[in-house]
Amino acid sequence: MIVVSNTTPILCLHKIEQLHLLDALFGRVYVPMAVYNEISIAGRGKQGDNIIDTTEYIYVKETQNVLAVNLLRSLLDCGESETIVLGNELGADILVIDEKKARRVAQTNNQSVVGTIGILQLAKDRGLIADMKTHLDNLYANGIWISQKLYHAVLQNNNE
Repeated sequence: MIVVSNTTPILCLHKIEQLHLLDALFGRVYVPMAVYNEISIAGRGKQGDNIIDTTEYIYVKETQNVLAVNLLRSLLDCGESETIVLGNELGADILVIDEKKARRVAQTNNQSVVGTIGILQLAKDRGLIADMKTHLDNLYANGIWISQKLYHAVLQNNNE
């Protein structure tokens, strides 16, 4: 399975100490150079600035289609744009993106998208985590916004 991730899900999962779920679920995750730069270069000195360099299952890959990236840049930030283009170039099965606008763009391009909460849901469905509430509350406690509507829907869908 080919998986390409944007910045936010990696940082969110890292903040709640669940980044290992990407490995458990997918084995290998690609990130474009822009995502590496957002986390490791622009994020230098912040929590998680070295996670890509120290995580064996995250691989940095440069996008080739600069024109496509530049076209998407009129709508999205650099990391999102490169994630979508790299997903196309690699024939990714899944893109891991949280931002709503980027998800819509990817989906209009017939790409499958999952976000941080979707990763947690896959992990719960496969028995890798015991419940969703603990992890949703942990996201919130770490400053990651989740709408009340989504929070309650996820809990209801999981009988929690």
